[in-house]
Amino acid sequence: MDRRQRFKKYDWLISKTQSILKHYSCPESCNASCCKNHIIDFHRKEYEKILKNVDKESVNILKSNAIKSELKGCYKAINAVEQCPLLINSKCRIYDNRPEACRSFPFVIFPDTEIGFGLTLLLCPMSVNIVQDYAQWYKAVNSIMYSQLTDLYEQYKNIDKNNDFCIEMKEHNLDSFIEFLEKK
Repeated sequence: MDRRQRFKKYDWLISKTQSILKHYSCPESCNASCCKNHIIDFHRKEYEKILKNVDKESVNILKSNAIKSELKGCYKAINAVEQCPLLINSKCRIYDNRPEACRSFPFVIFPDTEIGFGLTLLLCPMSVNIVQDYAQWYKAVNSIMYSQLTDLYEQYKNIDKNNDFCIEMKEHNLDSFIEFLEKK
């Protein structure tokens, strides 16, 4: 897959995750677990754009806490031992300018040498609701997957702090899952 195709696929996955996420919001039980338990990679151009659009204190925080990522052309905010350094009282201080990875959370788009990019769903209070709906969508498609996803939902619906959970979202399912959500 050439570079142009990879970017096209990445943009397509971002579009699909945003189409799914518009049907959900973080529940009250959420305490910004995405900002406290995950490291978010963001691209150099995005990093530079954020620096131009946020207040001086946020710029200083970001500059002093961003390091180069293992991913080519990316940075990542660290200090993730505790939480994102831009999180104050469980609120993002650059929310309107936050990185694409934050906008797409709990979905994570990861590089894959064969298919360009893959998509996983990480555990958080919102993703538990997505898993429940994904299971309902699967009910008509594949009874075995429906059963497995229903079991996952039951196991994680009362999550506390389990960051090892993730499920792969198959790209060929995304359009029909989005249609399911829009009819719901």
